Formats: sequence, C-alpha cells, structure tokens
Amino acid sequence: MTDGQTLFAVFALLYLIECLRLVPSTAWMAAGAEKSRWGSIRPWSRFQIGGGSPLLLAPLPPLQAHTLALPWLFVPEHDSLRVRLSDSMSTNLAWDKFSLRVEETTLHLDASTSVRLPSHTLAKIWQQHLAEWRCMTPDQRRSAFLKHARTSLDTKAATNAAIEAAKLTRSLRMLATIHFMWCFGVISVVYHRFGDSLLVLGAAAVLLLLQIIQSWLFLRTTRKMTMSIPHRRWRALGIALLPQLSMRAADAVSLTTDQEPPHPLAWRGLLDEKAWLQAARNFWREARYIPGWSQNDTLPLEAEAFQTFFQHENVEESDYDPPTDTKLPNCPRCGAEFQTGMTACNDCGGVELRTPPPQGESGT
Repeated sequence: MTDGQTLFAVFALLYLIECLRLVPSTAWMAAGAEKSRWGSIRPWSRFQIGGGSPLLLAPLPPLQAHTLALPWLFVPEHDSLRVRLSDSMSTNLAWDKFSLRVEETTLHLDASTSVRLPSHTLAKIWQQHLAEWRCMTPDQRRSAFLKHARTSLDTKAATNAAIEAAKLTRSLRMLATIHFMWCFGVISVVYHRFGDSLLVLGAAAVLLLLQIIQSWLFLRTTRKMTMSIPHRRWRALGIALLPQLSMRAADAVSLTTDQEPPHPLAWRGLLDEKAWLQAARNFWREARYIPGWSQNDTLPLEAEAFQTFFQHENVEESDYDPPTDTKLPNCPRCGAEFQTGMTACNDCGGVELRTPPPQGESGT
C-alpha cells in the first residue's frame, strides 16, 4: 500500500468515526431533507458506553439533515418515578430516594441510577423538573406529565423543527456532498493515474479551499447560535483544517439544540405512514400492557396520553391496537401464543393473556 492509499484509508476511517454519535440508548434519529420522506435510525442499544449507545448517521451522499427524538424517559406514578433506561428496561424509584445531580450530559437520580441526555442543558432542565415533581401531589404530577406529553407529541412543531433544520443546513450539506465526492472520488482517481505529481497537489489545494469555504458557511449559519454551540470558532477552525469535520459540519448545527426533543410519534408528518404506525403499535403495547396488567385495570398514565394523542390524530384503535387473528390465548404485549389454560405471560411480568372471542364474534 502506497503512502497515498494509506492516507486515503485514514481519511475514510476518520470520516466514519465522525459519522458516529453517542446518544441515549432510547433515542431515535430521523434523516432527510426539506421535501423528501424522512427515515428513522436507531442506536446499537446492545453496546452501552457511559450510559449511551453508538449511532451511525447516514454517511453517503446526498448528505441529509438529522434530528433527534426521545420517548418519555420519566413517567410519574403514585409513589414512585418510572425511569426508562432502554427500550426493554425500566426501573422505579421512590420519590424520597432521589439524589439529583448533573454530570456533563448525565442526570444521576441516585447512587446507582443515571440517565444520559442529549445535552448538559437538557440534563439541568430535567433535574429541575424532577425536583418540582417530587414536591407535588400525585394529581399535580399527573397533570404535569400530561402537559409535557401534549407538548412532546405536537406533530406540527416536530415537523417544522426538522424542516427548518434541513433548510438551515442546506448549503452546508450541498458543499459537504461536493467535498465528499472530491475527497473520495476525484483525488483518489487523480492519484491512481498520476501518482505523486503537481496535479495531485492541486487537487489537494482545492480540497483545502472547500474546507475553508465550509468553515465560513458554518460561522455564517451559526452566528445566532453562539450559546447553543460552545467553542464555535474553534470548531470552525477544525472544519477549515480537517476533511472529516468539514463533511459533517451540518450535523453540528442540526443536532445542537437546548430545546427538549419531541417524542418519536410526533414525526407522523415526516416518516412513512407504515413505519410510523408500526412504531405507534410498539409504544402503545409497552404503555398499555404493563407488567402485571389485567383487563380490569384502569388505563396507565402513559397509555392515557397516547390514547388522547391518537384520538386527536384520528387514528383508529384497530390501527394502533389491532385485534388478534389467533384462536389461542395470547399476550397483548409480546404477541406470544399459549395453550388453553394459561392465564398470564410470565416473560412480560405477568401480563394477563387476551382470550380470542368465540367464532362468529369480532374481538377488540
């Protein structure tokens, strides 16, 4: 392998590393442009690093804008707070056991429980919210959560925020696409054909010029975001000198926010309807059929918020909680089928099985 090929491989590796982000394990990422249908990306939740999981942003051109969403990490219950640690794991903490403190982007709830958030500012915001919830009555906590749920499920606001982020980063992404093609396409072809020559040095000079222009665009785009992007000028210097930072400059803009992210279901106007509906079914099952669920139980608080949202969005119950077509008792949470005589799914924490209606009758 020649020196040029080695340098090319190093550039490619550094670029892929720059496409990686460490996000909360429960996070959702949407990638798209102003007028295109957006797609969702999930982190590799099996890998836990400092309370977060790695996520690979869309690496290939045309480069897209990205926006972040989070499910409800904190749900108040009568005598405890339910904390969502991952897609499949949650824990309950008594209100009088809190020891709230923030360390960088991590909110520590007690000696052994912590939650990673997208930013230090958001961690401080939730530290304040939880401190306020702790001093409230159960009814006040319920009202506060439902208010938070309505805000995070605002589909219009979530869609507008994503489209605005795409518009804001349009120039950065267009130049980054040119930069990508020049770095991994033109220069590699020129080097393969002409080797170490003045023509290759000229191509490298054009690459540096693209980086300097990208740095200027970054400073112009973020001139009103000095509080949201710390060390903004130092970041611009890195963009001017390092190709991988230059090609991912748009991510530093679209993913930097001190506002609370929306719930993933608020992306109904962005995502494909089929993909959105599948996500809605998963969230509903987890919220409605909680461990220990019985058909005689009242609607859990989280499920109540979802039900209100679905009614507002005119989503039929049969769409987000479809009836079963099996003739055997089944678990409404995981969908597993059981032999007649079983009454609960132990894998889901004792969820009561749903018995299909007799033939000729329709189930719910």
